[in-house]
Amino acid sequence: MSGVDWNGILHLPDAALAGDRRIPKTVLVKQVMLAKTEQKRLDKVARLEHFATVQKSTTRIPPYEDDGRNVQSIVFLRCEMAAGTMAVAESAELVHKCFPNPTVLLVEANDRACVSVALTRKSQAEQGATVVDRIESTGVFDPGSPEYADFLGALAFGRLSQGDLWEYLLDLSRAVALSRAIGGLGFYPACPARDREKLIVLTSRYDELGASVKRLKEQRRSKDITLNESAKLRMEMKEEERRLRAVADEIKEVCNGRSR
Repeated sequence: MSGVDWNGILHLPDAALAGDRRIPKTVLVKQVMLAKTEQKRLDKVARLEHFATVQKSTTRIPPYEDDGRNVQSIVFLRCEMAAGTMAVAESAELVHKCFPNPTVLLVEANDRACVSVALTRKSQAEQGATVVDRIESTGVFDPGSPEYADFLGALAFGRLSQGDLWEYLLDLSRAVALSRAIGGLGFYPACPARDREKLIVLTSRYDELGASVKRLKEQRRSKDITLNESAKLRMEMKEEERRLRAVADEIKEVCNGRSR
């Protein structure tokens, strides 16, 4: 597998690197007992490699456990999609599901990339088991684009919280979540530490509004829609776009240190 120099981005300690050992997909199928439909989705992944393991013995970051979570290690996997396949989100969700640890997928799809982070929690149904709690993903992006340079810089090991493995994972997932605003804003939103939580809330709202605008546009393109329905959707879309611009302005204020 060639393409993105991931450790040129992540700067993980040498002890954490796993040598890009290939993980046969047959192992995942047997290990998790994937259904036939899931096995077909897994066919969209051409190659899966163990890139690194972040844990106390490899990074000195202590583990974390409370009533809801048990983070002893974080597994980084390099994932190459099959030629011509861009179904990254559904493939990443499936691969995350195959591992009990929190996982970070470093995906390469043709000349594009994606970083997907799965946060896990203890299962309420099965003693000792873990389940995926939520997934944060960048979506597909061009790793060579100048707009993404600051985001990729934010993934460096030394720039992320290292109080414990949960802090590290959470900080990484937040950087990934913030990156989704780059396409609309034209830059990676970063701000002083005091405004970080506000920025995360705003970018989450920006995500929601962007998805709403996209959905309304798709509805307006429907061949079955009447002129009256199209007009109503157009007005609704205009209002959502206005809200989107307002949130974008708030994000810019926070990033410029002018947060109220």
